[in-house]
Amino acid sequence: MTQIIKQILLVDDQADAIDALAMLLEMDGHTVRTAYSGADALATIENFVPDLALIDVSMPDMSGMQLARLLRSNAALAKTRLIALTGYASEADRQAATEAGFDGHVAKPVSGDQLARLIAQTD
Repeated sequence: MTQIIKQILLVDDQADAIDALAMLLEMDGHTVRTAYSGADALATIENFVPDLALIDVSMPDMSGMQLARLLRSNAALAKTRLIALTGYASEADRQAATEAGFDGHVAKPVSGDQLARLIAQTD
């Protein structure tokens, strides 16, 4: 089976964790951009349209929920799959993520199998 290469945006204020994840994804051939804040993510999407964006919900400059709403208002990102990457995994947290515009909700740390499924679900 041929792997489809994806453009992936990783947004998290925990640089070490997100950089390690980016390296793994790049080793699989994906094109990855990292952003360490909501503002960084907004600047990144000016010239990079991801197929998939994994976004931390709790960041200091703007929440992942706020960022998801802003990304959803951008027509160029209509097909981008947004996934909340968070330590908050209650049903209320999942509902809030859905209401903010996320397509999915994954508790940290994300496993390799979960990541592979998320990538496979993007078209």
